[in-house]
Amino acid sequence: MNSYANPDIDPANNGTLAGTLQFAFYKLMQSVNGMLPAQVVSVNAERTRVQVQLLIAVVTTEGVQVSRPQIASLPVFTIGGGGLFLSFPLNPGDLGWVLANDRDISLFLQTYNETAPNTGRVKDFADGVFIPDVMRNYTINSEDNASAVLSSIDGTVRIAIHPTGIKITSGAITIDADTTIDGTLHATGTITGDAGANLSGTIALTGLGTYPFVMTP
Repeated sequence: MNSYANPDIDPANNGTLAGTLQFAFYKLMQSVNGMLPAQVVSVNAERTRVQVQLLIAVVTTEGVQVSRPQIASLPVFTIGGGGLFLSFPLNPGDLGWVLANDRDISLFLQTYNETAPNTGRVKDFADGVFIPDVMRNYTINSEDNASAVLSSIDGTVRIAIHPTGIKITSGAITIDADTTIDGTLHATGTITGDAGANLSGTIALTGLGTYPFVMTP
């Protein structure tokens, strides 16, 4: 006889039909997967698939904790549409959630078209998708409490979108594109150019008035 009490057993259900059905349903649900936290073990080069370790162990009837097997290749949930997407540089050790699909999706992942399930698997983590989630140890600056934020973990580099505008906080910004500013440009630091300048209109020098702009070769 086991020396521990099973907390899932209600003594009032012992020897009753309701108790038997409840126990049978409970055992059935134990084989149905839904969603569990997981940790990234490895990431493919395209950042589209991950190998993960589920972080909720199985406990045997003897009370022994057994780690679940790793899942070798799961698609990464990547928000996107209309030719645009958002992807994160996942690394081993990152956390997230594995959500089990209702049916076998292995053939779907080969074609991304409508297909029949390849096996009779139902609600199995092998047919899951990995949803990245930072979960903890991240910083949101108090000034961004009312903003949508894309940020580094420590909050030192971030883009904050709020009802009245956008604020970018960064050590440096590199723009590799032609840039059009349809508005007033205010600079509190030095503007430096390595390939010359092409300006039209006038230049206003604070305290000295406004003058036509002339380029000298």
